[in-house]
Amino acid sequence: MLRSQIRRMTTPEQRAKILDILKSLKKIFPKIDRFAEFTPPYRLHLGCGNIKLEGFCNVDALATIAVDVIDDIRELRRFPNNSVSEIYACHVLEHFGHDEVQPILKRWFEILEPGGILRISVPDIDRIVTIYKENLTHFHTKGHSPWIGLIYGGQSTPYDFHKTGYNACWLSYLLEQCGYADCQEYPHEPHFVPGAVDASQAKEPFGVFFSLNMMARKPF
Repeated sequence: MLRSQIRRMTTPEQRAKILDILKSLKKIFPKIDRFAEFTPPYRLHLGCGNIKLEGFCNVDALATIAVDVIDDIRELRRFPNNSVSEIYACHVLEHFGHDEVQPILKRWFEILEPGGILRISVPDIDRIVTIYKENLTHFHTKGHSPWIGLIYGGQSTPYDFHKTGYNACWLSYLLEQCGYADCQEYPHEPHFVPGAVDASQAKEPFGVFFSLNMMARKPF
């Protein structure tokens, strides 16, 4: 998530200034529920943080400058079954515990219409292990953390902790157990939303993509 990236790249003093700016923005942009502006079939960007995707209903548990609807993405009670054509969750699923993941995927399955698409991006344990091994000198240099922000989350809010992990084999298995079909990885670049930039494309500081981007469908 964006908060994790900010935490890794800034000092506590810089983050305090960022928080002050965000607080001032909240006064300029009051909390607005834009649910009524959207009609089914919905395209949902879940756990959007501060990234607004055009053409999507941007949903998060926290009020940000990008949010259209504040909702618990585990339940999404405002969205009826079979009313959503597309769901995108970028660096979100790792923030839920092992026992929460399948109920979440099943709820997303329920609200997707037949043929609807789910896209998920999460940190890829396989890629992380490979990158870590290839850069041991960096991680064994004093002052360099062992990539704890990427592995354990930025931990800047109660929502910003990583509680589980994925590789392609495990995520596709979980999706199939919940009824999804056609599970496959999709490219990091270009973003499937033209012009969008988010953690699914991240490859710093080593110049290598570390996200697992997977799509699946709800069968007709």
